[in-house]
Amino acid sequence: MICWKCHERLSTLRCASCGALAPPPAQPELFGALGLDRRYHLDAEVIDGAWRKRSKDTHPDRFAAASAVERRMALQWTATLNEARRVLRDPVTRAWYLATGKPHPAETGGPKLSPEFLEEIFELRMAADDAPAAVRDTAAQLRARLDADLEDLFSRWERGEGDLAPVPERLSRLKYVDNLLRELPA
Repeated sequence: MICWKCHERLSTLRCASCGALAPPPAQPELFGALGLDRRYHLDAEVIDGAWRKRSKDTHPDRFAAASAVERRMALQWTATLNEARRVLRDPVTRAWYLATGKPHPAETGGPKLSPEFLEEIFELRMAADDAPAAVRDTAAQLRARLDADLEDLFSRWERGEGDLAPVPERLSRLKYVDNLLRELPA
């Protein structure tokens, strides 16, 4: 990328020659915005550290005396970096983003779930009135299996041994199980 102000080559978000802020991309890649590799296995501290580092360079207060263009770019960078941090800090949202390139699932549609899985959830909901503790245990075991499956999918993908095509369906299952667990009495 070339600096819009002095036309020097950019290697960071700010030009080393003139200090100008690089314009944020129209459709930012959230890992790239924070300077992180596309990975599922990231600690929250790593994400927060990358966010802090990038936020220091692009914070609007640093550009209070700059041109209107630079002030607007600083605000855009702040919004982009905050969105990247919010999306990537949550493992489920990060998984969805890695698998689909979007930070959120669509409001309607979504992956097709097997009739067997939907029947299992239905049966658990029906049994919840009579045996909530047993249903909670079963749902917790189901969630643990889904977590382990996602962990395996992402571990293989990070080793270059698989793809992420099954992830949206697994995350949809996880949402059903989490909703069930939330509805059960404590």
